[in-house]
Amino acid sequence: MWLEPIDQAASVLYVLGALIASGFAVLIALRLRDGQSDEALKRNLAKYHDYFNYVSANADGADALLPPPGSLTTDELKAIQSKLLEWIESIGGEHRDKLTALCRDLGLVKLELERLRSPWHAVRIDAAYHLGVMRADGAAGELIGMLEKEGADPTAFVVGRAAAKCAATLDELRRIVSLLTRHHPEARQLIADMTASASIDPLPLYAELLTAGSDESSLTVALIGLYSRNEPGLNRLAAPLLGSEWKEVRIKAAKLLLRYPQVLPPEQMHKLLHHPEWEIRAAAVKAAGESRLVRYMDELQLALSDEQWWVRHYGAQSLALFGAEGFIALCETACGADNDASREAALHAVHEELDRAAAVASQELKQLPYYSHLNEIYRNLFAGHPGDRRLNGARISS
Repeated sequence: MWLEPIDQAASVLYVLGALIASGFAVLIALRLRDGQSDEALKRNLAKYHDYFNYVSANADGADALLPPPGSLTTDELKAIQSKLLEWIESIGGEHRDKLTALCRDLGLVKLELERLRSPWHAVRIDAAYHLGVMRADGAAGELIGMLEKEGADPTAFVVGRAAAKCAATLDELRRIVSLLTRHHPEARQLIADMTASASIDPLPLYAELLTAGSDESSLTVALIGLYSRNEPGLNRLAAPLLGSEWKEVRIKAAKLLLRYPQVLPPEQMHKLLHHPEWEIRAAAVKAAGESRLVRYMDELQLALSDEQWWVRHYGAQSLALFGAEGFIALCETACGADNDASREAALHAVHEELDRAAAVASQELKQLPYYSHLNEIYRNLFAGHPGDRRLNGARISS
């Protein structure tokens, strides 16, 4: 009787050993299969080298690209597909359209649609990706259906991007964005990137989302998408969102408006420069400097006394962009500000501008008068501050 536990343990060990051996056998078989697939791919890529040269040489032509003559094996078709998809991912416009048409003529779209109905999830995801690369006509409906089933799964991003690339109507693109923002509300930047990759122009969708009282995620996606486009006429749609209940929406709406601060009414720019949220104040101060809006110099100088470091930093950096006039404002603040933070921000920008001007003057002699002028301003305004390192004499390296 006392041998029974030993017999049971031996049986368990035998079973475990058999499972481990089976696992190794499967692993070896998979590696052998992958090795054979790689060899077949290399062999067929070499075999169709001349055909790829034909495709490359005729991509600019008016005629449609022709498939290779004769029937193709599965391995040959996979090799041709890999090369075509590689090219499609790296080009755009008419060249890409000709390659996607060739994929359709080769039967690759039909093949991937069949794989999209596979019982294996990994196969369906792979097929969705390939359909997206090929921008397959008519595949958006099935891909959207698949996206609905993916839910919160991370693979939804693969399916969503593929569906966006295949979308042929605004309604399809709207459904894709709605599904993604519903299940992945935190992935707004990624969803915006997917929307921008669509084959159709997403601008009408952005405009619709900004004016339809959408949820926070959809509004943010639209603002990100519009920010990446050069559409000054549509930026005005962001103005009402400055009063949004969501902080991220307010900030992104302000940044969108501030892409072209020179066209904003002065009263609106004034509100942005004095906005209660420091992120918006910082963005407004930075935009005023980068656009060289001299009329806001007094407010930029006032920004040097802001309680937030970023506002002070951008205020100082912006004033430094206004030449001698801005330099004087920085020096005056560095000498006469009531608090250490303002003086520090201004003085740091003063030293940076002097160093920059000195470096430029050492390379271009015609810039020497400007550097000398700044140095003179500095010495005159800081005459009562003998402890400053600059007063000991700044030199231009030769």
